[in-house]
Amino acid sequence: MQMAWKAGVATGPQGMEGLQWLGWHRWNPAWSELITEGSAPQEPYDVLLSEKLSARLGLHVGDEMPFYASREAGSAPTVRYLNVTGLYRTGLAEWDAQTAVGLLDGIRALQRWPDSAQGTWVHYGTEGFAEMDFETLRSQIPFTLEVYRPSDDLPALYQWLDLFDANVAILAVVLLVVGAVNLGGTLLILSLEQQRALALLRALGWSPSHAPVALFGMLAPMLVRGALWGIGISMLALWMQDLTGYIRLNPDTYYVDQVPVSWDFLRFLFLYFLVFLSFTPALSLPWIWIRKMKPARILKSA
Repeated sequence: MQMAWKAGVATGPQGMEGLQWLGWHRWNPAWSELITEGSAPQEPYDVLLSEKLSARLGLHVGDEMPFYASREAGSAPTVRYLNVTGLYRTGLAEWDAQTAVGLLDGIRALQRWPDSAQGTWVHYGTEGFAEMDFETLRSQIPFTLEVYRPSDDLPALYQWLDLFDANVAILAVVLLVVGAVNLGGTLLILSLEQQRALALLRALGWSPSHAPVALFGMLAPMLVRGALWGIGISMLALWMQDLTGYIRLNPDTYYVDQVPVSWDFLRFLFLYFLVFLSFTPALSLPWIWIRKMKPARILKSA
């Protein structure tokens, strides 16, 4: 989709603000989902303003906004009166602070371009370009053109996402360790409650090497019940969040206004398998106690 940017100064009843006017060759339907008031632009000089910009400028839907911009560096500014047809909110501070969204025909008329644009907006599926894809694309376009990724335009957002992923990984490791330690303590308590039976088995020749099998038999029912209850409760909570969005977030901090839900069932299975494997070492704590127990002393005290 052909597009262009035009920097200038917008004025309103509340003052003046630097503005980036983004124009598309045809309206991007994805932006219609971000409109909070009004409607999408239809004419060359129609624009959407962010809620933040409209509040700072004192403009509302239906108002006319003077926009001053120079066609060339050093030339006198030219004024165009843009019609505010709607308001939008993206949650991206970089966009909401300075971007007005409209159609490319308005920028072409301002710049007196016959039929040209500054760049092309490329939407490439849901996975995005790999580094090899970028190099291939660069080799196929003229040397006067360059390819930019979203991470080049919004570095703060992607740095925050990387930090958030790291925090999630650290939290997951902490939860796995705490869960494994608690499970090991539970199994040790169960072993102490059944110490007379275990001591009797040891006295009859039961090898301590068979202890993990017995402990796994004690562990399996708890894991199955916990998995069923956990899966049921978590899926219900995720479904309610996906349906209603009851867990809200501050978009100025988190870039989204609610906790998003991704229904990736393969990842769910992988995580439950990882939890199951991480709890296996919890067998070592009661196993060490069984290996060091003295059957004769336990049976005598009992």
